[in-house]
Amino acid sequence: MKKGFKYTFFFIMCLFTFCMLVLSPTLVIKTHSKEVNVNNYKSPITTTYDTSGNAALIAYVGTIPEVEIKDRVVIVEKVVVPHQPRPAATSPVVKQEVKEEISLEEKFNLGNISINNSNFYRNIIMDDGSYFYLDHDLNGNYNNVGMPIIDDRTNFNTRKTLIYAHSAKDGRSPFNFLQSYHNNQGFYNGHKYITINYGGRTYKYEIFSVYISVANGPYDDGLEYFRNTYYTDTEWDETVKWYKSLSEYDTGVEVSGNDKILILQTCAMDNNYYHKYYRANLLVMGKLI
Repeated sequence: MKKGFKYTFFFIMCLFTFCMLVLSPTLVIKTHSKEVNVNNYKSPITTTYDTSGNAALIAYVGTIPEVEIKDRVVIVEKVVVPHQPRPAATSPVVKQEVKEEISLEEKFNLGNISINNSNFYRNIIMDDGSYFYLDHDLNGNYNNVGMPIIDDRTNFNTRKTLIYAHSAKDGRSPFNFLQSYHNNQGFYNGHKYITINYGGRTYKYEIFSVYISVANGPYDDGLEYFRNTYYTDTEWDETVKWYKSLSEYDTGVEVSGNDKILILQTCAMDNNYYHKYYRANLLVMGKLI
């Protein structure tokens, strides 16, 4: 009796399992446009459900606002699957070299010169003994105007600092402005101070002498002020007083061997000198104050 009951119970359980697995219809998801078999649905959706079909759990990345189960069919009224963009590929970090811009002043060790009560302003550069920038620009291109250069034998610590540049009748040359000092004390009175910025320092000079140095020939070059750069104390005292005595007009500025002086040299444009002498240079001299 017990043995027969055991076989009967086993048979019923096998039949029930067969019905649930084989005869139960496949769960489908019905959308607005078509029916898609969940077993083959290729999307972020995954499904789990029991064999009775009375309940189903749909899990995926997103939200299903309304889900209804009827006769082992899940009715999906609206399925919203939010866009999941792929993370952007991580670009390798490229270390960019930061180049500091170098100003012209730093690149060429430039300074500048200006004169009070005027728009006169020029860059100046230390010469290397070649006079290159007398007829070239900072890019190395030929330019007959050039720029003012500091004699390489002198600097702003020596007793004498010499700067020279071109003048020309076309008015474009750097030191044309200096021609106004020639035989013109009234102009001098309003423009007697020269300011130079160089090497991070400022130097101010008061003009004490203006004159034209002439040369009658190659052996009388009139360039004592240019040629000599070393003086004893006595020689220097005599030299600066001599420079003062040569001035075309009395500036009222006294000088002595204790002074450091600046000499600005350019070609004299006065026709009385320009065509008459082998060389004629206009000199504007100031003492450091």
